[in-house]
Amino acid sequence: MESKEKFLACVKTAVQKFTGIEKTETIKLVSHLDCDGLTSCSIAIKALNSENRRYAVSILQQLDKSAITELAKEPYKYYLITDLGSGHLRFLNSMMPDKTIFVLDHHIPETTESFQNIVHVNPHLFGLDGNSEVSAAGVAYLFAININKSLESIAHLAIIGATGDMQEKKGFIGLNNDILGSAIRNGKIEVSRGLRIFGRQTRALHKVLEYCSDPYIPTVTGSESGAIQFLYNIGIEPRNSNGWKKPVHLTEEEMQRLVTGIIMLRMNEISPDDVLGNIYTLREERVESPLREVKEFATLLNACGRLNKPSLGIGACIGDESMKNTAIEVMNEYKKELVNAMRWFEENRNSGQIISGENYLIIN
Repeated sequence: MESKEKFLACVKTAVQKFTGIEKTETIKLVSHLDCDGLTSCSIAIKALNSENRRYAVSILQQLDKSAITELAKEPYKYYLITDLGSGHLRFLNSMMPDKTIFVLDHHIPETTESFQNIVHVNPHLFGLDGNSEVSAAGVAYLFAININKSLESIAHLAIIGATGDMQEKKGFIGLNNDILGSAIRNGKIEVSRGLRIFGRQTRALHKVLEYCSDPYIPTVTGSESGAIQFLYNIGIEPRNSNGWKKPVHLTEEEMQRLVTGIIMLRMNEISPDDVLGNIYTLREERVESPLREVKEFATLLNACGRLNKPSLGIGACIGDESMKNTAIEVMNEYKKELVNAMRWFEENRNSGQIISGENYLIIN
């Protein structure tokens, strides 16, 4: 049996144990606050709802000994932990011996040892790379569809989680690619080839180019005036009757001109034409929404987590329109926080709060 089949068999065994839990029991769901954690949690919630199960949710910045000590005091008998846990198996076992714990994770485990009270589902245990082949959201998705096959309709959430965990490298591999196939077949994700830029749906075109670092565009990246001049040089008017153009507003001809222009500026680079890549569009989200593209959706979830509003991110994943709109506001707030932090850095870079040396920079 190959590694993937062994891992999928492990998932099925875990689900058999999980579905054997009496439905009168409340499941404590614990997850991480980043994009992969919030998508994992959302998938788990969908699975629990499909079984009409009771549950309580905690979103953590990290699962350390202090957090485990607090969880151990709670009255629940059953815990479902996603995107966390593999690094603290021994402590979970010693501190919560009377609890049954399901760990769905993709991080390298601290040990391959098995524990009677822990059901551990992790691709690394079967020779699969949890850093590139499947994220925690993917593990949660595989768990969920073994509970209820109809949950294949939420495969796109696993792809958002994997993207947020930087697992998209010129495409997906392994189980991530299998899950992407499900999302495409279900009509949730459309994949196309195009310019690898961030903010296609939401940012002004010249600002997208100014902030574009991958790919780096000589004379354009880091320069607003350089970006605007570049657009004029290649025959693209940066404004229309409604204001600044966004990449999504460009005609096919304009987009071809833009790609060619960027490649010409990169002729001294090792791979000047390395500007094209896969674009993952969430077909059910409206055009020009920050939720329309997978990468931007992932950024929104990270913003919700970092600003201590993970419930909004989960609501956006589950499809609550009101929570989606509020989450977009949180993402805009997060962007302002980042800009303020960068401005503070520039204003204080020569102060005692910023210490630089050879190959290091300390910001106090």
